[in-house]
Amino acid sequence: MGKPITKSTIHVKNVVQTDKLTHENGVTNMSKLSTILKHRKLQMFAVSGVAMAMFVVSLPSISTFAHADASSLTAAQQQEVRAMIKDALINDPELLKEAIIALQSREQQGADAAMQTSLVMNHEAMYETKSDPWKGAATPEVTMVYFTDFNCPYCKKIEPALNQLIEEFPQLKVIIKMVPLQGEASKLAVDFAQTVWLNEPEKYLKVKDMLMSSPRGLDAAAITKVAKLTKTERWAGNTDPRVAQMVDDNVNLMNELGIGGTPSMIIADTVIPGLVPYEVLKEQLEAAIAAQDKTQKSS
Repeated sequence: MGKPITKSTIHVKNVVQTDKLTHENGVTNMSKLSTILKHRKLQMFAVSGVAMAMFVVSLPSISTFAHADASSLTAAQQQEVRAMIKDALINDPELLKEAIIALQSREQQGADAAMQTSLVMNHEAMYETKSDPWKGAATPEVTMVYFTDFNCPYCKKIEPALNQLIEEFPQLKVIIKMVPLQGEASKLAVDFAQTVWLNEPEKYLKVKDMLMSSPRGLDAAAITKVAKLTKTERWAGNTDPRVAQMVDDNVNLMNELGIGGTPSMIIADTVIPGLVPYEVLKEQLEAAIAAQDKTQKSS
């Protein structure tokens, strides 16, 4: 889910005088750019445009030139810089490929940093919401947050892996945040299950497992059938008034964290989106436990 690339203006400063760019065989990509940027006293401006921006961004040594004032260049000098960088790209298209890769890497690093900040800021909403249903350890050593939708086919497929994790790691607690992303029937199911949790929590897991076990998409009839089988008919179509805000809070939390769908799991500071193998979940959980043990020993 990458972000679209936008135009930008790169400013480069501290440029020294040198001879004009040559195109001799064996000249490296970096020396080409260095020659361009050192041409006469061009305190740098550089070129607006996607290709030029990505080209400069991709080369680490150029970052030291950032933020210079382009107003020190004449129109003719600006045009000359454009022409030289364009010529470099035409003569060595690999530069542009490298630039795109580097830009994507930087964007991903920025997204990862934003995610970590959001996880810290939303820690209480993730782990300390009293109205969230859960399964696993009542007094956990490690906790997973799990966003799920009863009509999400991938959520249905990942449930056995989550149950296996709880069996293998009895110190694990899984907090379940239900979100209705798959239409009206999903909303009916979430409203029903959350209402059961608030009023008869001992029946919740059976309700949840039966709703999830339906091989096809749920509808009102299927939900009513589950209600009868679990002796929770009184809550089918009789949503607790507190539920609407709880569900809104779950959806808003997903948005805050930049999570776009279900299933999505959070273990420690790692978001695991989508249907993943059991081994991936286990590896992340073991890493979280090891990190936690290391912290406790060092404190």
